[in-house]
Amino acid sequence: MHWFYARDIVACLELDPNRTLVALADLCAALGLPAAREERRVKAHPLLRQGARRLAAEPHDGGAPTRLCLRIELVPLWLTTLNPEHIPDPALRDRLALFQREAASLLWQAFRPQGFDSGDGLIAPRPQQGHAEQAYVGAMAIANLARQQVLIERQLDTAPAGDESPGADPWAARGAAVDDPQAARLAQTVRRVVHTLGERTRRNEYWGALSGLYRNFGISSYRRMPAGRLYEALEWLERWYGDMIGEPEPPPDI
Repeated sequence: MHWFYARDIVACLELDPNRTLVALADLCAALGLPAAREERRVKAHPLLRQGARRLAAEPHDGGAPTRLCLRIELVPLWLTTLNPEHIPDPALRDRLALFQREAASLLWQAFRPQGFDSGDGLIAPRPQQGHAEQAYVGAMAIANLARQQVLIERQLDTAPAGDESPGADPWAARGAAVDDPQAARLAQTVRRVVHTLGERTRRNEYWGALSGLYRNFGISSYRRMPAGRLYEALEWLERWYGDMIGEPEPPPDI
């Protein structure tokens, strides 16, 4: 049984939304953990170490003149590295264990390759999913596509320019900057179509394109895209693009 807590483990830490850094000792005090041990673990972890800074302690804190502080967006990552059995409070222990299960679910939904089922313990198998579960899986899929679109476009924008001659596709050579040519091709086509439509509608058309990829073709990730699914999606995008610029659809093959 999986529970929903209005006060999950992050809420129990009572983080200040106006702060970008939080003292590790305060986090440890809220969870009943020894601060010295957690400070050693943070310093030994490459990513957490990069996000840690030692700042002067408040005058009323007493003790050491400086305290190790962690960037607030790294607190969830730090929580996933904890052993729930080390938390003395049973209620907090249960909340930490649930948080880690939910974190694993979110990571799988965000990084699973195309074609893999949900595969996590918080979501029922596809035939047994209720409407809320279907809405969650669909929203995560579209969010994942948008995230991957952002990352691919960032790589394309920073890659060396290709053929600059008239009529050449300026993004063709830049696609080599992405280690999956099929992912680059689909993302480039999405970008071209939504930019053309956006110039006409003055709206952000990424949602329509990405939700269409998911609804029409079940595409939830650009990773390991099957060739058949890729060509169907590209054909759909090209038809949409042709409709926008007024080009008639080519006659069917006979």
